[in-house]
Amino acid sequence: MDFYNHTRKLFANGEVTLTNLKVVLVNAYTFSATQTNLTNVTAAQVSGNGWAAGGQPIASAAITVEGANAKLDGNDISVTAAGGEIGAATALVVVDATSSKPLFHFAFPSSQTAGEGTPFNINWNAAGIATWS
Repeated sequence: MDFYNHTRKLFANGEVTLTNLKVVLVNAYTFSATQTNLTNVTAAQVSGNGWAAGGQPIASAAITVEGANAKLDGNDISVTAAGGEIGAATALVVVDATSSKPLFHFAFPSSQTAGEGTPFNINWNAAGIATWS
């Protein structure tokens, strides 16, 4: 998991509404920590066959404090492919389609695909989606 340069500032300034967090799937994307919006990944975004354009919401997103660290966590995501496969090389956690601010980048070990009738799952680590000081 990679942080974008502005991620901690957005959380610290209260610019992230947890109910607006989404996961955007993308292909052919090169991570750069200096990116501040999704305009350069629009063409690479995955949508259709069950995966919503603009990303799937992260239900029950919450931040807890554990010692000196803040931890973001939320429900895992499962979307069943319908009408074709869902596939992606990487995932981004974004604030929402309105602000289009990327927060975190997750590179899958290899491209992931869910065939017709099969769920595309994103299971967050037991330690949460992200932790920072």
